[in-house]
Amino acid sequence: MIPQPVPFTAASARRRSAPWWALTAVGALVALSGIALLVWPFVAASSLLALLFGAALMLTGLALVVRGGASGPAVIGGVLLGLAGLAAMAFPALTTGAIVAFAGVSLIGAGAIWIAVAARLVGSLRAVVPGAVLLLGGVVALIWPQIALSIVAVVAGLVIVLIGASIVWAAQRLRRAAAGGAARGPVRPGGAAASETIIIVDPER
Repeated sequence: MIPQPVPFTAASARRRSAPWWALTAVGALVALSGIALLVWPFVAASSLLALLFGAALMLTGLALVVRGGASGPAVIGGVLLGLAGLAAMAFPALTTGAIVAFAGVSLIGAGAIWIAVAARLVGSLRAVVPGAVLLLGGVVALIWPQIALSIVAVVAGLVIVLIGASIVWAAQRLRRAAAGGAARGPVRPGGAAASETIIIVDPER
């Protein structure tokens, strides 16, 4: 059978992506989960942190799938984040312990590297101070887990709020682009039609 040409335009590309209202809803949910993490240190117990953290991971995975369309990497990344969120919610004690250990060890490692590099390259006591502060922070996090959980919750909350806000912003851009395309109406020959691309599709494949 003879392959048939199929026009592929910017409008058809927009139709392949998720609708702007779905992106807005997902972005708002992601931002709300980040706000909940920001509020958590003042009102909640450590077991609730695992639930909030898991929900944030799941919503971020959903946002990745919705924003990325049906592309393979987006789907894989979204599924992995969703599974990580489910695991965090299913094992809250293990999740909070892992968060504390990760925060403490990361701070200690960063502090040790800072001290080693500063002592070798700079050789000044003043340059070593930030590394010592990081190292001390890691030790404190391991000794007093509640402090580490509060710090991680605030930092993660800020990052997740920014992710949700960026998704909502992208959704509003998509809405304005769709409204602008509808206002321009159908493409006339000799006008913007020159920008469309012809894709040859073989029906036998």
